[in-house]
Amino acid sequence: MVTAAGLRELLEAGRYQDIKAAFENVPAADAARMLLELPERQRALVFRLLDKDIALLAFEQLEPADQQELLEALQDHEVLHLLEGMSADDRARLLDEMPAKVATRLLARLTPENREATALLLGYAPETAGRIMTPDYISLRASMTAREALEKIRRAGVDSETIYYLYVTDEARRLQGVLSLRQLVLADPDAVVGDLAERNVIHVHTDTDQEQAARLIEMHDLLAIPVVDSENRLVGIVTVDDAVDVLDRETTEDFARLAAMSPAETGDQYFRLSFLGRLVRRLPWLVVLLVAQVLSGGLISLYEQTLADVIALAVFIPMIMATSGNTGAQSVTLAVRGLATGEVEPRHFWRVFAQEIATGFGLGLVLGAVASLVALLITGDPRLGMAVAAAIWGNVIVVGGIGTLLPFILRAARVDPAVASAPLITTLGDAVSLLIYFNAARILYGL
Repeated sequence: MVTAAGLRELLEAGRYQDIKAAFENVPAADAARMLLELPERQRALVFRLLDKDIALLAFEQLEPADQQELLEALQDHEVLHLLEGMSADDRARLLDEMPAKVATRLLARLTPENREATALLLGYAPETAGRIMTPDYISLRASMTAREALEKIRRAGVDSETIYYLYVTDEARRLQGVLSLRQLVLADPDAVVGDLAERNVIHVHTDTDQEQAARLIEMHDLLAIPVVDSENRLVGIVTVDDAVDVLDRETTEDFARLAAMSPAETGDQYFRLSFLGRLVRRLPWLVVLLVAQVLSGGLISLYEQTLADVIALAVFIPMIMATSGNTGAQSVTLAVRGLATGEVEPRHFWRVFAQEIATGFGLGLVLGAVASLVALLITGDPRLGMAVAAAIWGNVIVVGGIGTLLPFILRAARVDPAVASAPLITTLGDAVSLLIYFNAARILYGL
């Protein structure tokens, strides 16, 4: 396989036929990667040299941001050719990412059939199953015979997203069942499709959240899931490749939020943002956290006399606050991830909370013992060692419990747990750790 450096050498030598040949029999994902390794100006030139089918397959493998960048370097007729060749759901996603005026202009120039299919998908609410589904599927009437069904598949299968799942409907297009291509091929030619179909069909509605649809595909190991409207009429399917894209984007957004960053429409394209764009993503929550630290400073000022009496207490404040942050981050991350993946549900709260308290008890004992030993070795003061141990032990239990509790509370309040949990646990954890530490010290030193 030719490298990006090799492609540049071929371009400089004007060996355009060799470039075209280099992309023959190359998987679409590899072709897309080869294009992305080229500078933007050369990328468009190489793309124009590709066979139309190879170009379309490679284009569909690119992220929306890369697709738009490439489209900007192409002529309108080249752009239209790409859009016409894309599946309806991929076309809708790309147009949705474009500026409204550009998307409207391109949509108007599509063929009536493609324009109607794309407009249908864009008409559904963002981040729903209806928005990411494809209308290119095969449905079979329940009254058909296996022979008639196979004849229909031969006629319509070329333009379908997948033919491995065949959805059975009645005369009003209401979803009745599903069967696999294998079942149909092996069935008696005169068997009735309605009798062959599995009636208990896992499906979603057009307004179902796209992440929920993707999780169902993942949970049940499906290649696709049917989408129905409010009257149970089959209107499309969500395929596994789109489900993987959805889960990838959702995971990226969750990690951004847990890192106290504002998720952006560009998803994981952070390093392609402008200087101002990177500031906007990272600065807001950092400002919030900076201001929140005033609370910690205020708490320390309340115990100035305690610090003055036992100055060695100050040495261990960073360690205790860091342990608080680490414990809280672990608990929040596990709880948010569990809620996001469906591993835990709100009704599981008490079980999860009890497990985290028990875990915190054990972790606190071990960490407290280690911290106490360190304090004793450094200062030789048993009381200080006990104060540090008490602070660590109590802090790990309390902050771990709060870290588990917060995502459930935020979910109940209809706030995305990933957005607010990280900054809240940081602030609360610092406050709790200082309160426990200084009060333990006051009791042990009789202050």
